[in-house]
Amino acid sequence: MNIDEQFESFLADLGVEMERPEDRSFNYESDSAPEVSIFQASRDHYGVFYRLDIIDQQPELRVTMPTEKGDTMMDIYLVRLSGISPLSVGFAELAAYEGSVAYEQAREATLQHMLYAVAEMMKLLFWAGDLQRMSFPAEIEVYPLSVQSDKRTRRSRGGHR
Repeated sequence: MNIDEQFESFLADLGVEMERPEDRSFNYESDSAPEVSIFQASRDHYGVFYRLDIIDQQPELRVTMPTEKGDTMMDIYLVRLSGISPLSVGFAELAAYEGSVAYEQAREATLQHMLYAVAEMMKLLFWAGDLQRMSFPAEIEVYPLSVQSDKRTRRSRGGHR
C-alpha cells in the first residue's frame, strides 16, 4: 500500500469521503516512492503545513490547510508545475547523471536544496491563486485531494441530535 492509499485509509477511518479517481480531473497513478521529502509548517499562514516531494523526478507540493468543516477539519491540495514552467528543469538530469564519488555524496543534499527553492515559488503561486474558483497562475496545476464539504459525516458531534 503506497503512502496515498495509507492516508486515504486513515481519513476514511475518520469519516472523510474521498473523491473517487473517476471524479478527478487528473490521473494520479504514481506508486513511486518519493526520492526526497520535506515537511514544513507555513511561516505566513497559520495552521498550514506543506509536504514537498520529488516523485518520478518532478517536484510536488501538498498543501494541508485548516477548515471549519468535516471531521478532519483540513483540506489538502496537490500542486504540480505545469508544462510551461521552466522550474522543473534539472531534476531529471541531476538524478540521471552518474558522477564522481564526491558528486554522488552531495546529490541528495543538492536535490533537497533544489526542491526547497522550487517549492518556495510553487507556494507563492498557490497563494496568488483563488481557491474558491480553483483558478491559479498558469505555471502551476492544483488538484484537490481532500476537500471537506458542508455535508455531515457519519460521526456524531457532541451527542445531541
